[in-house]
Amino acid sequence: MKENYVIGIDIGGTNFRIAAVRLEHAALTKGELGAYRVYRSHFRKVPVGTVLRTARVLEDLAQYLEQYCEMLGREGKRAAAVVIGFPATLDRSRKMVLQAPNIPFMEQLPVADVLERALGIPVLLEKDVSLSLLYDKVKYGIGDCPMLCGIYFGTGIGNAIFINGKVWQGKNGTAGELGHIPVDTDRSKCGCGNEGCLENLAGGKYLVRLCREAYPQTEPGALFSGYRDEPELRRFVDRMAVAVATEINLLDPDVVIVGGGVPNMKDFPQEYLRERIIFHTRKPYPAAGLRLIFAEDEKDKAVIGAALFAGDCMQDALAH
Repeated sequence: MKENYVIGIDIGGTNFRIAAVRLEHAALTKGELGAYRVYRSHFRKVPVGTVLRTARVLEDLAQYLEQYCEMLGREGKRAAAVVIGFPATLDRSRKMVLQAPNIPFMEQLPVADVLERALGIPVLLEKDVSLSLLYDKVKYGIGDCPMLCGIYFGTGIGNAIFINGKVWQGKNGTAGELGHIPVDTDRSKCGCGNEGCLENLAGGKYLVRLCREAYPQTEPGALFSGYRDEPELRRFVDRMAVAVATEINLLDPDVVIVGGGVPNMKDFPQEYLRERIIFHTRKPYPAAGLRLIFAEDEKDKAVIGAALFAGDCMQDALAH
């Protein structure tokens, strides 16, 4: 009998990650991820443009997944469900991608229905950042507290909010767009269609632009190693802190997780970011007693988070 695996996918603004994941409760002994043992197979990390190659992104994705499922089947593994994390706004039903600011041709797409017809298995959609936060919630031993916030700085700014352990979707399914708060000091066009969004100044794409314009001989990943005390990079980190403090001041969460590729860059000034978050957070509360966790940027956290998400949503379906 074939073992059931969840195909977890993390589509970022830069990279496409995929793996087949199976979780088992570790019973009396601690597993790799808290109470779970994690079995992963065929993890891949490739540039997103090598998978979504044309304007027909759903056809590209369906073809890629059909081949991936066939490969698993030849090895005696059954793809029981697909969970895809998108850097995008999704509708409330979690069937459709409304808009992905950092990925071309991804707007008003009925992803779940199309892929379910192509693959013949359930397909679940969620924001990529929600899958990362679910993983970090388990990894760092955070229970179902009243409010947990995750802010992840990558190409843009990803934001997920859990209320009593569940994703807060908002009226239209688009809650948590922290990166698209408008800032008065910037008029550059954002991928979402607006002007002056915060992630233009406090996300990884700003660092790429800064590198090209001010430090052309330096790779973006080495910026903080050579220039962490330069005024422009200090201002960048302060803007990151403003983003985090804005959410804290609005929501007064129990726990805040900060992660993503940017705060995990080599020689990134994490303590300075912490100081500036506290500086911008209202006193005495919510600053007093704030629980702030800096999460590691593990390459497969969102694909494992996808399996956790499937377990929460589809326990009965995956049992058969």
